[in-house]
Order: sequence, then structure tokens, then C-alpha cells
Amino acid sequence: MSVPILFLAGVPKAGTSSLFSWLADHPQVQGSREKESCFFADPDSHVFRPTFNAGQGIERLEEAFAPTNGDPRLRVEGTPSTIYSRTALAMIPELPEARALFVLREPASQIRSLYDYFRDNWDFIPAEMGFPDYLAALSAGGQSFGGNELAADALTCADYLPWLERWRDRLGPARMKVVTFDRLRSDPAGLVTEIATWCEIDPEFYADYAFPVENESYTPRNRALQRLNIAVRGALPKGRLYSAARGLYRKLNTRPPERDSDAALMADLRREFAERNARLAEAFGLDLSGWAP
Repeated sequence: MSVPILFLAGVPKAGTSSLFSWLADHPQVQGSREKESCFFADPDSHVFRPTFNAGQGIERLEEAFAPTNGDPRLRVEGTPSTIYSRTALAMIPELPEARALFVLREPASQIRSLYDYFRDNWDFIPAEMGFPDYLAALSAGGQSFGGNELAADALTCADYLPWLERWRDRLGPARMKVVTFDRLRSDPAGLVTEIATWCEIDPEFYADYAFPVENESYTPRNRALQRLNIAVRGALPKGRLYSAARGLYRKLNTRPPERDSDAALMADLRREFAERNARLAEAFGLDLSGWAP
């Protein structure tokens, strides 16, 4: 790959869809055909693609990007489960000039958003399973959630430090960057300007950029209609018509998730991660004061 690639390598439900869109809009950047190419997914991952994966040869990564007559200075790809991928950890550091960016979300909120997403946007978590029951199932172990390792191992995945230390050991601190979802929400212009400077693209593009939000979780109003949506949307060609149909569907059959009833449970979960978050903040020089219980 002759053009440097920035991998938005994690974590799920931490704003990587929005960040990918913001970066791909830059005139010096080429985004992958699909935000999540899943090229480096492990064979035992639920996002592994038998017809397109790193085991077929690293040269196939070129196919994740459309042919272009332009001269991009950066390519960007955004599979957020990359942080957990053994294949990615082995292969991405071997790519010349490849970089990885990790967006971290406060663990309790990340787990809750993951639960909402895989229960409501998909069907990996049963619709009748409440959040307290989901946490109990995680603690007990043994439930596969339709083969979705992110849903089954959410507690382990939200302990970010061990995963990031592995990446730092392989990639080196200069080729990776760790930021927070809090900053992505509160200061998108400042954050993306910083990322642009790090990746050596013109940060002035973002001086008057609108920063649209992508891929928010929702609750379906009619679950039968949502099951039909899940069954057919993967087969539909992507484009303007697809985007228009998706927008209409979400307007008619979705609403924001309801989370207030689980406030006490969320507080307990934040306390459970407090010590691990403190070690993370020290190891990577992060301000995680907003994550306090």
C-alpha cells in the first residue's frame, strides 16, 4: 500500500462511524469503500468475511479502497473491533506508515450502548433480555449471543488497558493515538484538527465543518418490522437510495433508547471499573476524570 493508512481501530460504540465520516470528507483523504472492511477480523469473529480477509494475502487490502484518479495523502478504514483482533495486531504493524487510532468510551456507558445496539439495531441479544439480565449473563459466562464475541465478552473488552498495551508493544507509541469519546462529543473540531495534524493532512478543512453524527443506537417501535429490516438490509446496494430508505425507516420505526431506569446499576458498573480506569489513565496520559463513579 503506497498511501499511508489510518485505522480507526476501536472501540465499538465510541463514535468511530462519525469520525470516519469526518475524516473521509477531507479532500486529501480516501475512505474505504465500506467504513468497516473487517479485513483483519479473526476467523472466529462474527464479522469475519470468508471472501475477503487478511488470510488471503495482505495485497487484497487494496480492494477495500475504490480506484481513484486523485492523489490522496491518507487512507482511512474504521473497523472498531480491530483493537481485539489477533490478526490485526500481527499484521498492521508490518504495514509501512500504518497508524492506529483508538477512541475509548467510559466502560459502563460503552457496555450499555453495545447492549442497546446488539439488541435493538441487530438481534444478537434477545429483545426480552433487560440490561440487568444481560450483565448477569456476562458475569456467569457461557452465553454466545449468536456467536457475537463483542456481546459475549463485553466486560473483558471494556477493560481497555491490556488491549492497548499489546498494541503499543507492537506498533510503538508514535504510530498510535488514544483519545476519548468524551472529547469527540465535546470538542470535535479540536480533536479532528489534532488528528489531521498528526496524520499530516491540512487541518484548516475543519475550520467551518459541520461534524454530522453517524450510527446512533435506537430502539425499534415495531420489532417484527425490525427483524425484516435486519434480514434485507445487508443485501441492498449502498448508495443514495439506500441512505434515503434508511432515513425514512429510522424516522418511522425507531426512537432513542431509554436508559434512566438503570442509573443505579450503571453507577455500580462504573465503580467496578474505577481502579482499572485509573491504571489506564496513568499508562496513556489520559484525562479520565469524567469517568469517575
